[in-house]
Order: sequence, then C-alpha cells, then structure tokens
Amino acid sequence: MKNPKELEEMAVRRMEMISPLLDTTLDPARFSAVKKQICEANGLSRRTVSRYLDAYRERGFEGLKPAVREQAFKALSPEWEEVVTEAIHLRRELPQRSVAQIIKILELEGVVQPGAVRRTTLQEHLVRRGYSSAKMKQYQRPVGTSARRFQKSHRGMLYQGDIKYGPLLPIGKDGEKKQVYLSAFIDDATRFIVHARFYTILC
Repeated sequence: MKNPKELEEMAVRRMEMISPLLDTTLDPARFSAVKKQICEANGLSRRTVSRYLDAYRERGFEGLKPAVREQAFKALSPEWEEVVTEAIHLRRELPQRSVAQIIKILELEGVVQPGAVRRTTLQEHLVRRGYSSAKMKQYQRPVGTSARRFQKSHRGMLYQGDIKYGPLLPIGKDGEKKQVYLSAFIDDATRFIVHARFYTILC
C-alpha cells in the first residue's frame, strides 16, 4: 500500500492534469478539445480523465487520491528503482526511443539481465512517472508551434503544481544515494512560486 506522502503526490499530479478543465468559461467544444489534449499528453483515456474530474467535483482534492484498489504498485526495491531511473534517463536522452529499445540498451549495458524486464511492466512505470511516449511527443514539436495557454485572470484563483526529478543524493543509511523530487506550486495568474521543496518519496 502506498504511504500518505505518495498518495498526496499522485493527487497533486492529477490536479495539475485536470485544472485546465475547471475553467468555467470553456464552451463545450473548447472543453472537449482541452480534454483531448490532456489525454494525449498523459497517455490516458477520456474515461480516466473524466473520472478524475468527477472525483474532484464530488470530494475536492481528497477525491483525487488513489483508492485502496488502485494501489497495486508497492514501493520499489533499490535495484528496480535504479532500472526505472536509467530507463527515464534513456528516454529523456532520446524521446522517440521505444520501451523495447530502452530494455535492449539496459541489457547491453549490464543494468539488467536479458529477459528480466517485461516491456509492459516498464511501460507502466514510465507512464506513472510522466515519461510515456505520448507525453514525450510534446517535446518534439517543431520550433514555432504555438498553443493557447490557459491562465486565470486574477491571483489566488488557481494554483498549479508539478513534481520533477532531482539529483541522487547520499542521504540514505550509511550514505546510500537516494532520489529526491522537487515539488513546486505557482500562482496561475501571476506565475509567482508559492512553494518549492525537495522530498524523498520512495524509501
């Protein structure tokens, strides 16, 4: 079962995804277009995004936290965490790399034994970390491509949050290196950073 901090971080990510849909000025056509963009950017189905939105409207931020039945992923072992971290580095290095290609490189570099990592398993972890192939396509758009940016008109109306990978730091037991994550929130209208802090999420 995931610990409270992990559930909180997952709720923050879901809140970030659906926040553009909370704009009451969106007409039905624009609402549908924004939802489609969110689905494509995060590798999610429209049904999943609708479920997040309904949960938020019914129970607020708490409704975005995964239910017990969703908590299928246990805390990763240090060895598997290293595999996922290396896979993320390879995808960031070349976004168009497929999961199969990433696994092959990991095998050739001796990070994993041949056949030890299933494509579907690694794909699930990449999607959960925000590195799905659909998400990475955003960073391959030609220079000059423009998009209308969602923004509230007054400060304090909406806060946007995001979580990014930080460095590996020797802060674990006996100097063991641990992955840290930067959690930050900004005011949507003014872009003022209201909170920013590094956390160790996975222990």
